[in-house]
Amino acid sequence: MSNFGWIEIVLFYGGAITFGVWQYWKMDRMLKQTRAEKAAKEAAERDGAPPPAP
Repeated sequence: MSNFGWIEIVLFYGGAITFGVWQYWKMDRMLKQTRAEKAAKEAAERDGAPPPAP
């Protein structure tokens, strides 16, 4: 019976850590995409060309 407590702890904290890592990875990917779009837009404005279509 004592093993069920450890199983619960591992599953609970494992799920919480997994969710946190997934959110970090998702936000990092979104920030990189946003920065790339912003850089492309600024480069297009500098060159006088229209910005690329989304």
